[in-house]
Amino acid sequence: MTPIALAMIIAAYLLGSVSSAVLICRLLRLPDPRTVGSNNPGATNVLRTGGKGAAVAVLLCDMLKGTIPVWSGYYLASMP
Repeated sequence: MTPIALAMIIAAYLLGSVSSAVLICRLLRLPDPRTVGSNNPGATNVLRTGGKGAAVAVLLCDMLKGTIPVWSGYYLASMP
């Protein structure tokens, strides 16, 4: 395994471990989604407690958490 591959795996793991719902709620000074509503830190619970804007932000951040490592891996694999 190359050092770049190992770094990509570690970066993808760390990026995926960030809870975007908790992060967005802290930035917008909303209640912690793990303790309010369904106690699930996800976009639907943030929608219930924080509104559409916060839920869309959580959804986009969650999608980017998966997309960024995949695109980065594809880009690095296609380099000569």
